[in-house]
Amino acid sequence: MSPECVAKAHPRVINWKGASALALGGSNQSLFIIGALLAAQGTAAVPLLIGGLLLSWMALPGWLELTLMWPDRVGGIAAVCAEAFRPYSAVLANLTGVCYWWGWVPTCAVTATMAAAALHAWYLPQVPVTALALAMILAAAATNLCGVRWASRLAQLMAAASGVLALISGIAPVLAGTVDWHRATSFHLITPFHGAFGTATALMAGLYIVGFAAPAFEAAACHTGEMRDPLRGQPRAMYASAIAATLYFVLLPVVWLGVLGAGPLQGDLGNALGPVFAPLFGPLARAAAVWFIVLNLLHGTLQPMSGPSRTLLQLAEDGLLPWSFAKRSARTDAPWVAIIVTAAAASVVALMGAPVWVIAAANLTYLIGICLPSVAVWLLRRDDPDRPRPYRARPGLIELGLLAGAVWLIATLLGFEQYGLPTVITGLAFAYAGSVGYLWRRMRDRQAAGLPRRRSSLHGKLTGSMLAVIAADGTGYLLAITQIHHDPVLKAVLQDIFVAVAVLTITVGLVLPGMIGQAASELARAASDIAQSTVAELGRGLQALADGRLESAHANVEYHALQVYSRDELGEMARSFNAMSAEIAAIAHSLDEAREGVARSNQELLAYAEKQAGLAEAELEARRSTEAANRAKSAFLSRASHELRTPLNAILGFGQLLQMSDLDDQQRASVEQLLRGGDRLRALIDDLLHISKLQGAPEPIPLTELNLSRSIRSALSLLKPQAQAAGVSLVSDLPRKLPIRGNLEQLNVIFLNLLTNAIKYNREGGSVSVRGEIRADGSVQITVNDTGVGIEPDVLHRLFSPFDRLGAENTSVQGTGLGLALTKQSVEALHGEITVDSEPGVGSTFTVALPGPTSVPAATQVPQEQHYAGSTASAARRLLYVEDDPVNQEILARLVARRDELELDLAGSAEEARAYFSDRTPDLVLLDLNLQDDDGEIVLDDLRKDPATSRIPVVIVSADASEERQQRLLDKGAVAYHTKPIRFPELLGEIKRALS
Repeated sequence: MSPECVAKAHPRVINWKGASALALGGSNQSLFIIGALLAAQGTAAVPLLIGGLLLSWMALPGWLELTLMWPDRVGGIAAVCAEAFRPYSAVLANLTGVCYWWGWVPTCAVTATMAAAALHAWYLPQVPVTALALAMILAAAATNLCGVRWASRLAQLMAAASGVLALISGIAPVLAGTVDWHRATSFHLITPFHGAFGTATALMAGLYIVGFAAPAFEAAACHTGEMRDPLRGQPRAMYASAIAATLYFVLLPVVWLGVLGAGPLQGDLGNALGPVFAPLFGPLARAAAVWFIVLNLLHGTLQPMSGPSRTLLQLAEDGLLPWSFAKRSARTDAPWVAIIVTAAAASVVALMGAPVWVIAAANLTYLIGICLPSVAVWLLRRDDPDRPRPYRARPGLIELGLLAGAVWLIATLLGFEQYGLPTVITGLAFAYAGSVGYLWRRMRDRQAAGLPRRRSSLHGKLTGSMLAVIAADGTGYLLAITQIHHDPVLKAVLQDIFVAVAVLTITVGLVLPGMIGQAASELARAASDIAQSTVAELGRGLQALADGRLESAHANVEYHALQVYSRDELGEMARSFNAMSAEIAAIAHSLDEAREGVARSNQELLAYAEKQAGLAEAELEARRSTEAANRAKSAFLSRASHELRTPLNAILGFGQLLQMSDLDDQQRASVEQLLRGGDRLRALIDDLLHISKLQGAPEPIPLTELNLSRSIRSALSLLKPQAQAAGVSLVSDLPRKLPIRGNLEQLNVIFLNLLTNAIKYNREGGSVSVRGEIRADGSVQITVNDTGVGIEPDVLHRLFSPFDRLGAENTSVQGTGLGLALTKQSVEALHGEITVDSEPGVGSTFTVALPGPTSVPAATQVPQEQHYAGSTASAARRLLYVEDDPVNQEILARLVARRDELELDLAGSAEEARAYFSDRTPDLVLLDLNLQDDDGEIVLDDLRKDPATSRIPVVIVSADASEERQQRLLDKGAVAYHTKPIRFPELLGEIKRALS
């Protein structure tokens, strides 16, 4: 949010009567739609008015619950949706609020124009109607600029006078006996064509226009944050406004129809309503009718400047519109920019003559603005049931509000089309206009935060595609409709289809991309935070524990659940991510326990040593304590590996499955970004565990005779795509054979880290060269030279320190500072040495010297994997996956379902696996180790002891990454050991090799 736009509390200066009086400016809108309804739908317009009012009553309890959940906000039910939709989509919140505002703009212009026409005809014939209308709009804006207190006082005077006159016009004819009740209750519907479809079309067209006015008493919720006692006053204001709307939409139309008939009501009401006032006012009846109309219409001009302008204010304070809309007067708290913009938009409509197609187009946006709040309160009931609710609607009433929204949507689809293509296009333009303001606000906020501008987004691409769809659909509609002259039913059907497509584009082009983008952005942000901050903090604690610096062996990790309510693969990944975050927090707590345990062991050791008479006994006890501490650290590292890899397996597993789905380019790029972040997190976990293991490794690393040239060429081949993407060339000058005695895992760590850094810190067009030679003493020397940025001499001594990136953390190059520290420890573990020579701006040269094949005493050879022949049948090969985690079961089941040559059976425990083997013999077993009822290692022992299962290949799939256990299980007969998170290509390769 921009620093200029800081939300502050509103002064609470009005009571519920003031809010009700302002809302009456919406409830009396039956006065300017009744004539149009009677002309288009006939006398059936009266029950349509009543039906529209009933829909509003159905939505009222949900609106109240939603509004009072955030009683400090203004702008009404649409503005509150910014908070309600925040976990789902900011675009959806912006759409609701802006559509609501657009719905009120023509109201201001129409009421001003009609009031001006009445005053022009009776009192000011020399002043043009348009000039009078503009003057009224400016007067309403000026009143609101004086503050809501003055606006509500004026509204209360108008409401008292117009309300009394309305009550007189409805009761006086009844008491005088001048109402023809037969005419008042005989309804006739005018249809565009014969048949049931023509009747439904006419009814929906009328209900669509009724929807523009009947729900308008929700305007009483626009000033909740300015009300003195909103928890008591807001329900009073809403129900009082609803009762006033019932007077205008039920009593008055029925009585007027019985007194005057349909014809007079279609003309100038100021001239027509005299008879309804005649029983009380006699010769002054016509004057009473004129001022009744003028007062109500002036009231209708005042209200849009008050409530809907505050909707723009609230959206700007929520970061959904440009911050200038949030500017308020320091003296009156009036949102002066929003009021001026509202007045300007209404003035434009008034200058156009307030055409019907503009009103119908604005009605589309208004219905969006009042339907979505019912959806919002239902979502909150479903996804956030524990949120405090000062006002709670009774059971079933929330669903009634959803039903009202569905009826309004159907009315839109079947009624909107009667107003023609320009109306549809204008309505869509109004709906999409808010997204332009939201995009501008996002760009300015990113600019203020120093972030780069985004050139493209998923939301933008889908929105553009949907606009192209609606353009193509509109062209096809025009071509088709021009060929139809004598079939009104077919023409109406085509128009309905076009409107349905147009409304659908709002969902597909705005709402759905916003929800997907919101969820993906939250996941990407959280993954980046946990990789660069949380795990690094935990890693520093592990490093301190490994170094024996107990005072620093702790991690401050806070767990914040990721709020993504999507119920698809993104939602599943979010839930898995939350599980991983909770486990990391638990591991951080375990680290504190481990530190305290080691500290207690050290204290006990010191106390024990002081009590011993001889130094030898004290030394022996110290060795025992050290071994116990090392065992405790090893157990902790093993648990940390398991607890981190298990939830990470779900994230990367579902991410890989999502990558295999039918995605567009932007979606695929987002998923690949998530997978890269997950792989980076997995690699970081491996590095942390590896470096901690090397720091305290009590046993020498097993060495074997290797060809170093082959290992380096393999690393160069692996990193070639990364170098090409960075514009860096790779050059090697290696003999065919460089024999050494080493360890393949440590060599991969050394040269992958050196080459990766040489590429990352290079420049576009630069190069990396690798040269190897055998020295006179039989040792091997490798030099890695790059043309990168180089290293300053004063920080070169810190190059191999863990977590020290020498200032690179302030650049766009990602990393953790572990690579070179791990490289140095791996070189020393192989009895070698590493040196560096660097010049800033020129490049760096790393030299690694390793002993030759006879320079180091031979260690135990690394045992080879044992392979077993599987079934030779040509049918699909059957796998048994022994796993007690349902998420991991689902991931592997989805993977195998994509392979026609494989079939998968599942066992959720060791007991189920043993029962399975008593009936069937699979071609291969995938075995987890951490089973709830038994250890997977025991299951492997049982399989190898039984002659019937001894030759079934077994692949271990476990989150336990300790090398000791891997080697032990391979020695016991496992053909492969795959550590979680599962990498699909590697696991499928291991399965293929085991079955071959």
